Amino acid sequence: MIELPNAYLARMRTQLKDSFDAYLAAMEQPARSALRVNLLKIAPDALRILFSEPLTPIPDLSDAFFVPDGFRPGLDPLHAAGLYYMQEPSAQMPARLPEIGPNMAVLDLCAAPGGKSTQLAARMQGSGVLVANEYVASRASVLVGNLERLGVINAVVTNMDTHTLCKRLAERFDVVLCDAPCAGEGMFRKDPHAIAEWSSEHVEACALRERGILDDAALAVKPGGQLVYATCSFSPVEDEQTAELFLKRHPDFSLVLSQKLYPHTFCGEGQYMALFVRCGERVPSVFLPQKADRVPALDAVSSELSLPNGTVTRLKDGRVLLLPALPFPWDGLRIVRAGLLLGEDKSKRFEPSHALALAAPHTPLLRTVPLEADDALRYRKGETLQIAAPKGWCAVTYEGFSLGLVKSDGNCLKNHYPKGLRLL
Repeated sequence: MIELPNAYLARMRTQLKDSFDAYLAAMEQPARSALRVNLLKIAPDALRILFSEPLTPIPDLSDAFFVPDGFRPGLDPLHAAGLYYMQEPSAQMPARLPEIGPNMAVLDLCAAPGGKSTQLAARMQGSGVLVANEYVASRASVLVGNLERLGVINAVVTNMDTHTLCKRLAERFDVVLCDAPCAGEGMFRKDPHAIAEWSSEHVEACALRERGILDDAALAVKPGGQLVYATCSFSPVEDEQTAELFLKRHPDFSLVLSQKLYPHTFCGEGQYMALFVRCGERVPSVFLPQKADRVPALDAVSSELSLPNGTVTRLKDGRVLLLPALPFPWDGLRIVRAGLLLGEDKSKRFEPSHALALAAPHTPLLRTVPLEADDALRYRKGETLQIAAPKGWCAVTYEGFSLGLVKSDGNCLKNHYPKGLRLL
């Protein structure tokens, strides 16, 4: 039985009234794990056929499934190939709110670990640009990893405080998602740490911080643009009251939707979400390509690749990027990763990257080597594979989807799966 703070229970009893007992009963039920299909790479029905375990459809979520208890995604090659993201149903809802169209500029303001960013990217289908921002540097690295695994190629990951970023990119975005750090009341069933941290004072402090971040987010929204505010908390001071105060401070925004999801009213954990629209007529973004660099080392292997559209740029440290077109300049941004990391120019020798091998919808490497389950496991452990293949760089695949890179000498495959991702 979950032990919840007395002050929290007293507030929830007043807040929920007749449905309080239903909430308590739901909290005694175990949380269910779910996944969201990565629509950049595969359709839901196709993933369901490939999956090693039975998947249960989630009502009203056509691209999401419940997974069996005890399922371990870290051991699944389909997860390593970026075909899905583990994400509980309530957390999937805010990124479904805004209308997404072609050639939009979209900002996920508090983006790590990347669930909502990758969800937005899937809806964008490689069109326009997604800026995914994370203030904590270590979490920004996790964000990059998830964007790479799911094959997102049109994202720019920034590591900035929300005010500086939104002031620098004022009125540049068609959609801004602000999933603000909160007291986490909606995660109590899954996260005992959130229960331990809870206090009325902590809730008030979170609300104060959330209001500042939401004000920052408003700066970045174009006239006619959409702003989504979300928390995984039930507190009215963090949720409805924050939305009401925001409208008073920003009369140029109107509230389209304000909704709260509870474990007893929805098939997930807890979520609050509000959709605002800024008044005015939206002007379409004008995307300008970046200045391209000629990279002889990349030219030398161009016959082995089929690159997506973008601008090739070589950084001073030798990294070679494929940049998306942008509707704003780069200057003033602290960028962790922009576009797709193609690889490294190493003294005129090009070494492709793991991110390139996983790019959606299909790996740009023209040479691929299919693996069965046993070899896929050995590959993810970092082992050399005794498999004959054409010489040079290849992508190894499982069920037709790339897991990463190898370099073939004709008789065996030298493993280039990143050490930090290898199974022990």
